[in-house]
Amino acid sequence: MPLSLEDLCLLPPQDLLNTYPLSQPITIQVHQTITQFQQALSGEESLQANTINTALQQLTPVEVIPLSEEFSTGTNLKWLQVQEFDRYMEVQHVKAEEPAKLIVTSLLRAYLGFLEISTRLPFNSNKVSVKSGFKTYALLLIKTFGLEEDNSIKNIYNLHHTSTNYHPNLNIATKPILSPLQVWKKGHWVFLVFSQALILSLNRLVTAISNGQLDQAKTEFETATALMYASGAAMKLTGNFTREKYESEIRPTMTTGNLQSLVQSENLSGLMMWEHDYLINVICKKKLLPIMKTLPSILAAEHEKFVRAYQRGISDGHKSICAKFGGSEIGSLIAASESSAAIKSLKKFEKSRSKILDPQGWVTGECP
Repeated sequence: MPLSLEDLCLLPPQDLLNTYPLSQPITIQVHQTITQFQQALSGEESLQANTINTALQQLTPVEVIPLSEEFSTGTNLKWLQVQEFDRYMEVQHVKAEEPAKLIVTSLLRAYLGFLEISTRLPFNSNKVSVKSGFKTYALLLIKTFGLEEDNSIKNIYNLHHTSTNYHPNLNIATKPILSPLQVWKKGHWVFLVFSQALILSLNRLVTAISNGQLDQAKTEFETATALMYASGAAMKLTGNFTREKYESEIRPTMTTGNLQSLVQSENLSGLMMWEHDYLINVICKKKLLPIMKTLPSILAAEHEKFVRAYQRGISDGHKSICAKFGGSEIGSLIAASESSAAIKSLKKFEKSRSKILDPQGWVTGECP
């Protein structure tokens, strides 16, 4: 069935691979769209939405296939938890006849969500870091789809390329102000897409190291490092409102039994995010950890930056938002009965996950 653009549609994490063989028509279509996206990022923010919407239309139709009932998550995460989280965040996980088209579509849709938040905020470093993350992801997809290897693509693209329809009168900053709940959801869209980018990048890193391609491994480390920082910045933008707004307009929607509740079966938690769960329990624990235990010392510098990016990017971003919204005093929604403050749990997560990324203790200084 054709893709609906109302929700953010994503591939299941298991379908995010190192490479994708593309037919020539799909190659041209995807390459043209990514090129237009890159051009949009270098232009005025007020005009970017027009360019990106035009690029999205060029990808249609994107034929998707709904997941079967009681689908496998590939981890201990329950499919009902994934559905609960997705329904709340206005996300759908679907399979696609042409996965590359869906991946690029999700990239552009998430960036449009970022624009809705960004155009209403003053300049800050988090906006810059998130935008840099989108640039990094676009470059990653060019490699993943093999678009940099075939010069004939550019020649074909030039023949088929037509000028972009700019509409200078449209300025997305004139749209109604986003509610905190809309900011919360659109910010999570960005985080989800960056998480998918990390899965792609780390899969490529594992393959490069396993094949002894150490120069490529350095590049993949650098890509993952940039995405870690961008993910942390996205988390901070996601919580760009006051604690009072969070307590009155966000937290009640994630709590069962509340009049404002948007969940059905259980309280909502980031631990129910499929990408996050798969990234930790499959990519990091099963694929990355064995590689890190015997990581060649020639990659030590890139590895250190990578581990620091997890600590100062994703982990710091999560702790920052948690503290802002009272996580130093209250527990998480998924473990509301526990007395331990949520921020303490996040610090424990950081320590355990740092050990997975640095099992030899090169960065953390802890013994294996």
